[in-house]
Amino acid sequence: MQLHRRIRKENLTYGKAKIAVILKRDHGIQFSESTVGRILKHLMNKGLIQKSISAPHKKRKRRFKGHAQPWIYGMKALKPGKMLQIDHMSVSKNNLPIKHFQAWDPTSKFIHASLYSNAKSRSAKKFLLELIQKTPFKIESIQVDGGSEFMKDFEEACVELHIQLFVLPPKRPQWNGGVERGNRIFREEFYARKDIFADSLQGLRFDLSKSLHKYNNYRPHFNLKGLTPMQYLLPILEDSLLSHMS
Repeated sequence: MQLHRRIRKENLTYGKAKIAVILKRDHGIQFSESTVGRILKHLMNKGLIQKSISAPHKKRKRRFKGHAQPWIYGMKALKPGKMLQIDHMSVSKNNLPIKHFQAWDPTSKFIHASLYSNAKSRSAKKFLLELIQKTPFKIESIQVDGGSEFMKDFEEACVELHIQLFVLPPKRPQWNGGVERGNRIFREEFYARKDIFADSLQGLRFDLSKSLHKYNNYRPHFNLKGLTPMQYLLPILEDSLLSHMS
């Protein structure tokens, strides 16, 4: 057991398999991997060695409170306001670190975004409340990744606002592909621009609002047959208004 301890202390990343080989090769002592593993666990429990620094870390449990439901492959939006994809990215502009929250509607390609100094759930909630004011349609359901910013305050806001919340499986950013593409667009068409000099959140929010207006009202989309998001939405919104009036 002392030999096991010495080998491990000299090689902090070695696990039971490597140590079993070294014991047999260099010391003529044969132990199975499982036996070496039990000895290492005993030494760790006694505080005589530490866990291998290269050992896989235990996954953090997702702490959603019950309103959020797992996203199921094949879910699709059938109208504006369904299955909005929301994400955030960390960016820097004019030496100012920023958390850029963004929502993308898969039907109309409409995007709204806003900037914050942090990515806490309180900021995500503020973004959701602003999003509701800015979208020209009612938001019925949202999909997000499992980031902590979409837990706690954000999830509670979804409950209060009667918005369905769906959470993607771990490590599946491709299923949030629309908002990921939107992030890339704003990296290239907003943050990479050399003529934006604002160096405060307030100033950058103003410049971002102009860029969002251009995206939604001027930039043609091939998936919308050359229409802008607002051109695509206009007849849908008019039909909805007429149906409510009749």
